[in-house]
Amino acid sequence: MIPASRPPRADAPARLRSIETEPLSWRDGAPYSARYGDRYASRAGALAQAREVFLGGCGLPGRWQGRPQFVVLEVGFGLGTNFLATWEAWRDDPARCAVLHYVAVERHPLAAADLVAAAPAALQPLAAALAAQWPLPLPGLHSLIFDAGSRGAGRVELILALGDAAHLLPRLVLGADAFYLDGFAPARNPDCWQPALLKSLARLARADAVAASWCVAGSVRAALAQAGFAVERPAGCGGKRERLVARFAPRWTVRRHAPPAPCSMPRAALVAGAGVAGCCAAAALAARGWTVQLLDAGPVAGAASALPAGLLHPQLSSDDNLLSRLTRAGLLHARRLAAQVPAGVRPLGVLQMAASDEDAAAMQRALAALRPPAGYVQWLDAGAAAARLGLAPRRGGLWFADGAIVDGAAWCAALLAAQADRIHLRRHARVEAIAWHDGQWRARGPWGEAAAPLLVVATALDAARLLDLPGARLRAVRGRLSLLAPQPLAGLRAALAGDGYLAPAAAGGAAVLGATYEMALPGEDAPAEADPARAHEGNLARLQRLLAAPPPVQVTGVFSGLRCVAHDRLPLAGPVPDVAAAADRASELRGAHLPDLPRAPGLYCLTALGSRGLTLAPLLAELIAAQAEGAPWPVERDLAAAVDPARFLLQRLRRGRGAAG
Repeated sequence: MIPASRPPRADAPARLRSIETEPLSWRDGAPYSARYGDRYASRAGALAQAREVFLGGCGLPGRWQGRPQFVVLEVGFGLGTNFLATWEAWRDDPARCAVLHYVAVERHPLAAADLVAAAPAALQPLAAALAAQWPLPLPGLHSLIFDAGSRGAGRVELILALGDAAHLLPRLVLGADAFYLDGFAPARNPDCWQPALLKSLARLARADAVAASWCVAGSVRAALAQAGFAVERPAGCGGKRERLVARFAPRWTVRRHAPPAPCSMPRAALVAGAGVAGCCAAAALAARGWTVQLLDAGPVAGAASALPAGLLHPQLSSDDNLLSRLTRAGLLHARRLAAQVPAGVRPLGVLQMAASDEDAAAMQRALAALRPPAGYVQWLDAGAAAARLGLAPRRGGLWFADGAIVDGAAWCAALLAAQADRIHLRRHARVEAIAWHDGQWRARGPWGEAAAPLLVVATALDAARLLDLPGARLRAVRGRLSLLAPQPLAGLRAALAGDGYLAPAAAGGAAVLGATYEMALPGEDAPAEADPARAHEGNLARLQRLLAAPPPVQVTGVFSGLRCVAHDRLPLAGPVPDVAAAADRASELRGAHLPDLPRAPGLYCLTALGSRGLTLAPLLAELIAAQAEGAPWPVERDLAAAVDPARFLLQRLRRGRGAAG
């Protein structure tokens, strides 16, 4: 159900503003922005400017040669020419870095077709590849992968950060080796050249970072100098007398924490748990070139991860709250992964039905406030919803065209098969203890021992036994689905969510209806497995509330699983805190922030996904892989903080309760 909140004010935060696709104009045969009243590039052309001002100014390709990774941050993506020229130079350089990360902030992206139309002839093939993956105009971070055929041995990762630069730059987490400053002229677009924005680059700059721009305005030079950059003005390009090159060389402390550095450990990892979370973590690491041992006592995607039909769909709220942003990012990432590994995924769409007239009004207010593209979500009244679903729902609702139905076991098996040369599954290997020794994590059990410098614990409720997570209070919530004979629901063509959900049958399978939400009683570790007849009774009542005229159905079976839920109902994903070290510094850390807390070296967890495992696990697994690599994070800093496993410890320290709990 959508939270009923007030529409945002006209002065609402930048994250609430919709992303508008920029129409491409032309003037004197050159791309032109009517919004800013300016050309997109100098008179010498965008490609010449990209090569001379930006690549040349940042010392590329020379500076990336021999490195495992190189990170470029661009402010003002525009035509995409700087990215395409950098990608071309990377492809053409036999000594290139293993991975090129390119992060670009853009408030008004072009349409995909206009990117191709505006691209120089030499870059047309790359522009077409970019356009093929071009995301919907939605706020937040969008990760695109190119040239990844060799599975981590060499690839280009583009993160498009869509939104206001002043809002997004403080929320990015990355270590930049080069900055491309390419907004429209300060007189036309002052927001991209604010002193505070330019000073924020210091937080992201690695030790040898270089910034380049065609803009040499005095205010820009002064802001960069104040941020710790040594500014130079070499000869310009395209009729301009000068251009700007600024090298990060602070003479005083300009930040509290250094930005992420490239991973220096051997790329070998253990993942404990082969459910949805563990399989996604193993796949994300393997895609970046890691060798992974995946350990589990049971089969791949056993227990709750074996659900035959789970849903991929986001939440929506008028204020675009944290859960809306997190599930939106999760859905988009999961669908990109499903495009690469489609087995078990049915992209049929999901209707989130309004629970009441008030709920319907709240949904429509949210759409009016956020103005998302119809390709992401749109309102359908009951009649239009019936036409999409094939059966009539009781009310209209939000139609998510990119929503999908997922067979958890089939998708997990496919993710592992796609990386079979890097992921080694070890069955009958329940991890009973872990220990850090001699630079490696050692996982032990009756089956023996495995060791690697990095360990991801993805064992759902069992994570509480292996890890010290004070305050997390993981608990079990049972969910039971009713499996239905397919024929009475044969007309259903998409998934229907509301009070529970209904998914059509896959070929040879059953339709799925559910799910219960059964809490443990006082004194129980987990809710008891009650009579299935009670679960079916509750689920069939849900069917009456979902469909306007539910047909008679036949129950053919039940699926039961335990969800793992933290007390704040958000996942735990990221580096595990070192509780003992925090206890030794408890008084010092009472006013701390998450980056201040000590972490156990090379130890991560991915658990407590609750009812949103399929939507969130791929994204959060990618976050962990990026953290391990020292690569740009795929979500903003506040979203990562919301799922940080150390958040409960931080609360205890701030309240003066110490680290133990």
